[in-house]
Amino acid sequence: MPYRGRSIGAGRHRLRVHQRIDTLESELETTKEHVRRLENTLQAVVRNADDVSIGGPCSCGESFLFVRDRELYCPQCGYQRTI
Repeated sequence: MPYRGRSIGAGRHRLRVHQRIDTLESELETTKEHVRRLENTLQAVVRNADDVSIGGPCSCGESFLFVRDRELYCPQCGYQRTI
């Protein structure tokens, strides 16, 4: 009997794991869509801004760098450097 009880418990655990995986997959898809919309919006902002482009990621890891008037700028940490 105890073995059977563990088997049922393991089945419930697997079910919870599968449900959690399904939830995480859904959240990941939602996040991917949100990032895509943000990228599209940022591209439109840059296209409409005078003499601004987006550089690589900042060393802070929290933002990409703006490039404007031969200067790099991180809007998150405030890093600035003339190029």
